[in-house]
Amino acid sequence: MVSVDGLLDAHEVAVRARVEELRVLLADAERNLEHVAITRDTLRVVVANRAAVSGGGRGSAGQGPVMASGVAVPSRREGTTEQVLPEGYRGLWLAGRSAGDGVRAGELARALGLPATDSARERLRGKLKRLVARGWAVEAAPGVFRVV
Repeated sequence: MVSVDGLLDAHEVAVRARVEELRVLLADAERNLEHVAITRDTLRVVVANRAAVSGGGRGSAGQGPVMASGVAVPSRREGTTEQVLPEGYRGLWLAGRSAGDGVRAGELARALGLPATDSARERLRGKLKRLVARGWAVEAAPGVFRVV
């Protein structure tokens, strides 16, 4: 005779195995989504730099501001303040600055009142990486950003 506890145990094992399969699939999908976001940002930079090299008025490749969703993110130079940053980046920079030693994108999303979704974190992570590329922040450890 089969016991109810035995049936429940077997069902629990099967459900836990399915949950683990779904976690793996979700992690793969999130990684793929991150790759799409990185590719999109890279293409924007390449196109902006190509326009600059072909006479777009910004000098040679790598010297002009990084274009992010049509917004110019200038390089940080001595004497510049956060006031030169586009508004969305300025708020992010200020929130990161108040975090001290370092902060993750998810923590900043909560601090800025953004939804706790993977896409919101990925957008913030992309902005933080652009700030790193232009000298406004450093990636102190993988995924941990500190504004300078």
